[in-house]
Amino acid sequence: MTLPLNASFKYHTIIAVIISLWLVLFLILIAPFDIADLDFSERLEILPIYGVISFMTYMALVPVQNWIFKRFKQLTVLFEVLFIAGINAIQIIIAFIYYKSEIVNGEYNFQKWALEVYLPIGFILLTIVVFSRWFLNKKTQNNKHKKLIIKGDNKLDVLQVLPEELVCISSADNYVEVSFLNQGKLQKKLLRNTLKAIQTDIPMLLKVHRSHLINPSHFKAWNGSSSIILTQMEIPVSKNYKTALLELNQSSLKTSTLSQS
Repeated sequence: MTLPLNASFKYHTIIAVIISLWLVLFLILIAPFDIADLDFSERLEILPIYGVISFMTYMALVPVQNWIFKRFKQLTVLFEVLFIAGINAIQIIIAFIYYKSEIVNGEYNFQKWALEVYLPIGFILLTIVVFSRWFLNKKTQNNKHKKLIIKGDNKLDVLQVLPEELVCISSADNYVEVSFLNQGKLQKKLLRNTLKAIQTDIPMLLKVHRSHLINPSHFKAWNGSSSIILTQMEIPVSKNYKTALLELNQSSLKTSTLSQS
């Protein structure tokens, strides 16, 4: 079973902040286990660091998650389980080191602390992590079929197109030429914009030439070693960008043309 994934650092930062804030508020206000022995001022001084540890641990694994997703083009339930387990494995070690530091000076050994403190709180926190990631990825899935809005310098110069219908965007002097499908037929529209701005606005596109960005899902075949065939069109590929194209984990891109490079 595969799952959608929103690879945006912005959204994962929001998740990490929510998890961290919830953890800190839970520890300070509920004061479970041996935390109840601390007065409120001590909790405010000591416990927020656990939120920082939680935030940094989550964000440290986001690049790993995105790299794996980019390579295999899918997120599986197994990977989701491993990702959450990885967060906890790293977090429990760092959190225990902090717990035994001079700042906290905790009395429990690792086994007692892990079983009686970390795991109970971790199970409660798990629901927040799972729900946050599920909601984020569900939103990604719902947005999948929302139209891309490609604008020109003129306010009235706008093209709306579904992501799966966008084939290629090419530079044309002070304009860009957008190639897209309309009822299965290739159409083109000129907009006054730059390829660099388009690439920033639509990161799903892959640069294969200084004058061309493509939607990788429309790749059909190689034509020799310096051009590729897309849906109803063909464009050149420069050596500077060929490696990135070949590294895509799509079987149609991993062809015998590797030997032609």
